[in-house]
Amino acid sequence: MSFTFNYRKEKIEEKTRYFPKAVITLFNKGIKFDYPALLDSGATDIFIPKQIAEALELDFKEENIASSWNGDFKVWNSHIGVILGKGSQTFRKVLPCLIPDSENPNQEVILGRVLFNFFEVTFNEQKRTTKLKKIQ
Repeated sequence: MSFTFNYRKEKIEEKTRYFPKAVITLFNKGIKFDYPALLDSGATDIFIPKQIAEALELDFKEENIASSWNGDFKVWNSHIGVILGKGSQTFRKVLPCLIPDSENPNQEVILGRVLFNFFEVTFNEQKRTTKLKKIQ
C-alpha cells in the first residue's frame, strides 16, 4: 500500500510556497472530519491544535512541555485516530499525539515521525510530491 500526495500551494506574505500536506481524516468517539496535515520530518510527534482536539473530544491527559524552533510550549498528551487513503487502500490507526496550548502560534495539524514508524517516506521537492509506502 502506498499513497502519493501533491504539495499544497499557499500564499505567505504575498509569496507562493509549496508544502508537503495531505488531507487526512481525524477521528475520535464517533466524530470525524477531514483536515489538511503537514507531513513534517523535523517533528517527533503528531500535533493537534487545541480547537480541533476539543471538537473531537480528545482526552487532555498529562501536561508536559514541548520544544520547537520558536521555544518551549505547554502540551497535553492524548491519542487521535488517523485515516489515510480511501477504499481498500486505507491506513487507519489510533496514534499518540500532543495538543499544544492555544497560546502556541502554530495551529496546524502536524504529522511527525510517529507516523513514519509505519511508512517509508519520500519527499520529492522537484515534483512537489510526498510518497508514503507502508512498511510490511
